[in-house]
Amino acid sequence: MKMEKTYAYHKPSAGGLEMITKLREAYSALHNTVLEVAGESRERSVALTNLEQSAMWAIKAVVHNDAGSVQE
Repeated sequence: MKMEKTYAYHKPSAGGLEMITKLREAYSALHNTVLEVAGESRERSVALTNLEQSAMWAIKAVVHNDAGSVQE
């Protein structure tokens, strides 16, 4: 049985890797800004957790829609 595209590992193309790096840099900058301006609290922890989740989905969107990615 062939694995569905949604669940398979996708190796991104060189262009996809560039986009992923750009996303990771932007998310890291936002993460650091949240740490800098939001006091230590449950709310900050939830914000960072959701930021991490958002980054995961954004990266998946890049890889999943990268025409040059290779499904392995």
